[in-house]
Amino acid sequence: MIVHAPTKTIEDGHVCISAFFEMRTPIPYLPPALWYRFPERYAGRLNSRADAFVPTALLVAMYAGEDLYIHGKISPKLAYHLYEYQEIYHSWDPKLFKKINIQYEDIESPTPYEGEGAVGTAFSGGVDSFYTLWKHLPQNQSIPQAQVTHGLFVHGLDTRLDDEANYKSAAEPYTRMFKELGLELIQASTNAFQFSEFRINWNMFFGTPLIGAALLLGSWMLRFYIPSGMPSYLKLFPQGSSPLIDHLLSTEVTEIVHHGASVSRYDKLSALVEWPLTHHKLRVCSDKTHMNGLNNCSACHKCYRTIALLDLLNALPNYKNFSPKMTPIDYLRWGALTHLNPEIESEIRDKAFMNGRIGMGLWMEIAIILQGIKKFSVDLIKKLLDQEHLFRIKRRVFRPESQGGNKTDDHPPA
Repeated sequence: MIVHAPTKTIEDGHVCISAFFEMRTPIPYLPPALWYRFPERYAGRLNSRADAFVPTALLVAMYAGEDLYIHGKISPKLAYHLYEYQEIYHSWDPKLFKKINIQYEDIESPTPYEGEGAVGTAFSGGVDSFYTLWKHLPQNQSIPQAQVTHGLFVHGLDTRLDDEANYKSAAEPYTRMFKELGLELIQASTNAFQFSEFRINWNMFFGTPLIGAALLLGSWMLRFYIPSGMPSYLKLFPQGSSPLIDHLLSTEVTEIVHHGASVSRYDKLSALVEWPLTHHKLRVCSDKTHMNGLNNCSACHKCYRTIALLDLLNALPNYKNFSPKMTPIDYLRWGALTHLNPEIESEIRDKAFMNGRIGMGLWMEIAIILQGIKKFSVDLIKKLLDQEHLFRIKRRVFRPESQGGNKTDDHPPA
């Protein structure tokens, strides 16, 4: 697999940086290029180095089992750490992420930024991103160089690229919120999801394109925080963003920091419910077809988790963008029909019993048991089918974002 040198184009008020991926054996429905788009005013901040594209390309190449050849400039620090990055992914799933060789055409350190740089944080409106933002405001972070100056909200990562309305309805109030805090929210977009769609679980993939968007801002972005979705350092699990791997994507001028793995989601929410700015603004929904802006669907696994935690904290009435309570049917549906991570959700069960919420604790335990039965069944089916059959089944059952010959999806916008 060849990653061609990135190119920059400016048109219609936006700047687009794209890099073409040339596969030795073409993969059906895979876009020919990975692209990122920013408002034109950031054109002077963006670089055309390969740093932002190589980590995502690495996961695609490992999936395809093709050696990786990189054109364009890449950071020596990043190039060195990508070997360890590959080893970790291979250890997580040797069949999905095969070990490959990596060859670089031009290894060169990025030029340090002359002037006052930025400290950014990934932001989507969820519990983790709100907590990381809150912890790095001046009133909570005494080190000036560690205080957040910018947020980065990327369309195409947690909101489908073809869902412009939902992204805008969230981006606009969040942009105003950042401005009220004396900060700036950078809006961007990418087609990165289409490189993993139905092939590589998005939870294993999303970290590289998210960090890639920050690396495009190059030496101006001195530090970039990745809000942690881990329950604790004692319960780390394979995921596309982890304290094991995120820092490995740093360069000589941009430090990538995985933040918040030492704090449980219950403790994060305990702090956030006391911050009125979060009231009615938490946006956690994973069902993007049923959410509406900042209004959550209240029926996906992330909504269930947040509703249960807010209920435990007696703060649910302050968040009217969720349903007012969870019923036994919700717990049964959570365990049997949606996703449930026992490493995370066991905290809800344990806190419920500690707080005397016996009913909630029992229903949570039932949901965890149902999820275990479901996982066993799904894993058994996966063993009977190869990757290509699974891909075709998923593409028929779910509505794909990538549409093959659709030019809008396949090619970078100008």
